[in-house]
Amino acid sequence: MIEVHEQPNSNIVEMTVSGSVTAQEFDNALASFKGAIERHGRIRLLETVGELDTPPIPWNKLWDDVKFSFEHLSDVTHVAVVADQGWIAAYVNMLNPLMKAELKHFKRPELEVARSWLAQAA
Repeated sequence: MIEVHEQPNSNIVEMTVSGSVTAQEFDNALASFKGAIERHGRIRLLETVGELDTPPIPWNKLWDDVKFSFEHLSDVTHVAVVADQGWIAAYVNMLNPLMKAELKHFKRPELEVARSWLAQAA
């Protein structure tokens, strides 16, 4: 399952993902991100990650995910990843110096701290 919505009057987009994502859900999420980027130019992203199935997205969507990420590298300024899985924290820390966006990991009880961090990001 994946859900995407924009915070009103803001360039902050929130995404929640858990379990497995269908191809249609994935396509809808990308369309939501593209629409937010078209409206705001640059966005800030809050990703809340629950327990994930393996693989979390259909194999045939992996290339679309990579392609979208590279096409929009400069369109995302900050990413707050909220997840309790240790491997996700390690992944965020590994990617942070490689990305144009500032990435930061938060544990699930820190969801409101993550929202505050994004709201204060410039």
